[in-house]
Amino acid sequence: MTTRERLHLLVDAMDDEQAERALRAVEPIAQSCSTAADAGRRPLPAFVGSFDSGRHNLSQRVDELLADGFGR
Repeated sequence: MTTRERLHLLVDAMDDEQAERALRAVEPIAQSCSTAADAGRRPLPAFVGSFDSGRHNLSQRVDELLADGFGR
């Protein structure tokens, strides 16, 4: 059984008051892990995602895009 599975079993066996206390104890640990991971990342340049329209058929829409002034 993995550590994660053991932790799930422990949480499942807790009443609401115990779960609240456990949450207060574990939440800072989880937040510090995500903050540390984010701190190691370089920020992305401003243009990242600028072409993400949600429409992935750019080659089929080339005439439409050029007519709308693609890149302006």
